[in-house]
Amino acid sequence: MSNVRTSSQKAMKRWKMHRNALIELAAVFPESSGSWRPWKEGMTVIELVHHLAWTPEFFLAPIEGREMNIPPVPETLSEARKLLEELTNAHEKIVASLTDEDLEMETTIDLFKLTEPTEDMLYRLIGHEAHHKGQLILYARILGAEPPFYVDLSL
Repeated sequence: MSNVRTSSQKAMKRWKMHRNALIELAAVFPESSGSWRPWKEGMTVIELVHHLAWTPEFFLAPIEGREMNIPPVPETLSEARKLLEELTNAHEKIVASLTDEDLEMETTIDLFKLTEPTEDMLYRLIGHEAHHKGQLILYARILGAEPPFYVDLSL
């Protein structure tokens, strides 16, 4: 049996390596840290988890040719974690449904006036998530929590 992965399987693996680590990272914060922010204009822990939870929509909605669905910011860190898991499940189904042919098609993000192959768009999503996950890792360290490894190597 071959271990050769399709382009869509590779994109899913790379996203899930980051997303699984993000879910693990969100779990290390005590509930009381939800409203903490590192500077006056910075996102709180809840806001950053919320941002990471919904932003796949920013990339997946144009891929699917639909409007974004942005949920409201949760009031508690527990609610933010739950939203992260729920949206991860929903977004995973979308990414899993993409074929290699889909990844070759062009996708446009109107806000950025950017058109590129869908596969490149998925890697933008992964880069965006890695960037903000790095912020959340720093939040954890500042708050005295031990973050997990930055990616899930079990995949």
